[in-house]
Amino acid sequence: MENLMNINDSTSTERLHRPQLHYAMLKFVHWPIIGLLVKLAIPYIPVSGLGDNWALSFLATIGFVLTLLIYAYKVIYLYNTRYLFKDEHLEITKGVFSIENDYVQYYRIKDLKRFRSFSSRLIGTMDLILITSDKFNRRISLDGISNDKGFPNQLREMVERERRTKGVYEVD
Repeated sequence: MENLMNINDSTSTERLHRPQLHYAMLKFVHWPIIGLLVKLAIPYIPVSGLGDNWALSFLATIGFVLTLLIYAYKVIYLYNTRYLFKDEHLEITKGVFSIENDYVQYYRIKDLKRFRSFSSRLIGTMDLILITSDKFNRRISLDGISNDKGFPNQLREMVERERRTKGVYEVD
């Protein structure tokens, strides 16, 4: 599945990035593993007076199901995240039941950092971390987007162009 789209019309060019599904599944794989380990370990806990430990087995099953539900929610939440790069700003949309939209003007982006863990390198994704001067979002992480090596440079150029247009200069 392609996670990058160019949306062209006569007035603007927009670029949509979103986390890849296999990235989201790998990022939270520890949840079902923990649930399974607990489910398998519970029958070996010696408890006197409960007979065959049916109550503990039942609780372990409930715990395992809860960890699977948490896993599913986290994967869906991350997969539903959208990073829409418009002409003058970045629009971030997150959420499953409640939707949150954040808007960051390009001229507020101070620095970029491209991070690729070993698992990200295997599946062809990256995390792009943006350091901004935005009051609400000092550090924005674009998780699991496609590893487009040229994209950070394109974003850097868009930031510089927007800074020149708005007359914004950074003083350290």
